[in-house]
Amino acid sequence: MTQAPVYGVIFDLMGTLASYSGTRAELRAAWERGATALYRDLAAQGLPVPPATFADALQTTTAAELARHGSPREISVAAVLAATLRQFDFPFTAEQFVAAERAYFGPELDEWRVLPGAVEAVEALNEEGLRLAVVSNAPSHVFVEEAIARVGLRPYLSPVMSSAKAGARKPDPRLFQAIIADWQLRPENVVMVGDGLAADIAGAHAAGMRGVLVHGAANADNAGYTGDAVPDAEITDIAALPALIARWQAAVEHDARPETGFIEDF
Repeated sequence: MTQAPVYGVIFDLMGTLASYSGTRAELRAAWERGATALYRDLAAQGLPVPPATFADALQTTTAAELARHGSPREISVAAVLAATLRQFDFPFTAEQFVAAERAYFGPELDEWRVLPGAVEAVEALNEEGLRLAVVSNAPSHVFVEEAIARVGLRPYLSPVMSSAKAGARKPDPRLFQAIIADWQLRPENVVMVGDGLAADIAGAHAAGMRGVLVHGAANADNAGYTGDAVPDAEITDIAALPALIARWQAAVEHDARPETGFIEDF
């Protein structure tokens, strides 16, 4: 891919910047606690059904969405919740929806941790004046926003994009193109950093960006990848990213990146 100065970096979230710190069994237990917390939040808002009735409706709706999409990764939590509540003719505001999702994801988010070196890498790139953003395949945009906030990275990242919000999943280039257009940059001046060959590297190339694979050996999906996407660079530690980008910057004669580094007030 043509060498060009880097003005923006788009990150994947899970496995790249942060991750769930527990076991699969602990994650399932967190989901169960989340379902209980969700019902309590809805009951406090006036949902007029007993917990067993709500649990049955939620399970049935989730199973129907799973059958329709074929993969739990494709299910929208907001869509499941909306379909469940329609069964009880329960009106809900947008603010109540967000609160309900936060209640559901709370037990899982309690165990999310920023990965070693991620904060330092993001801070260093921000200080260099680079635009920074996140694109994550996730069942809930609320979840992505909350996860980033809890691990302390939200002030550096704008915009935050999720498949749940966009209605499309990586490697669909539209998720990246929307950010590039918002930044008013050219694709060759933006780099995608992620741990997945199929979603992150293939998606980056489809959008005309360079792709950096990080922690790639830890992503089990990479072992079964049969596509032809090859990373423009591969690093085993996110802390190595600023030095890599610095080398790319030094390799080009013209570097006119604007003063765009910022920290938003959250």
